[in-house]
Amino acid sequence: GEKMSKSRNNVINPDEVVERYGADVFRLYEMFIGPFDQAAAWNTKSIVGIDRFLRRLWILFTSNEKIAVIPPEKETLRLLHQTIKKVSEDIEKLRFNTAISQMMIFQNHLSDLNEVPEEVLQDYLKLLSPFAPHFSEEINQLFGNQDTMTYKEWPQYDEKLASEDEVEIAVQVNGKLRGSIIIAKDSKEEAVSEESRKIKKVNIHIEDQTIIKTIYIKNRLINFVIR
Repeated sequence: GEKMSKSRNNVINPDEVVERYGADVFRLYEMFIGPFDQAAAWNTKSIVGIDRFLRRLWILFTSNEKIAVIPPEKETLRLLHQTIKKVSEDIEKLRFNTAISQMMIFQNHLSDLNEVPEEVLQDYLKLLSPFAPHFSEEINQLFGNQDTMTYKEWPQYDEKLASEDEVEIAVQVNGKLRGSIIIAKDSKEEAVSEESRKIKKVNIHIEDQTIIKTIYIKNRLINFVIR
């Protein structure tokens, strides 16, 4: 994109964009284009991506054969609470672009499910409402809800439910990275050490060597100091 100027004949008429894509796509794109407090170049091609996102959401929210009154699976519940947290915090800090990015991630996850819990979609709709109010209100009515989105209570996240169950830990030998492992969060040093030794590149460097010290920083790294 480039700076708009009448002399360059590249001025965008918002009315034409709204007429072609709708007010919600225009609104979402304006919020997604970059940080709220910084200037951003308009790229008409990029608005197609936002239009595609909203179309995928429409399919998700209206796929009656996939929507079920079931409790969410563990991974879905975790991502829901991560999304509630991310969107809530980003709105407070006017980081609308990253809030929308998180909602896109969640949409991809939900679209891949064979069955989508209705209660999860209801919470998603509340998060989406400030960004795409017309779309959200229409879906709200299709769900048969009597009250408008304006009067719905904002969803709350649970910090424990939002936390990751597993972490990636860097494995070093004498301070040099030799690999990494995926292991349960808050694992004890013994478990991390045992799993790390299974890495071929690590084992090559420590076998037949004397480990004089093991440095373990929980959930981040383990370093075998040898001589």
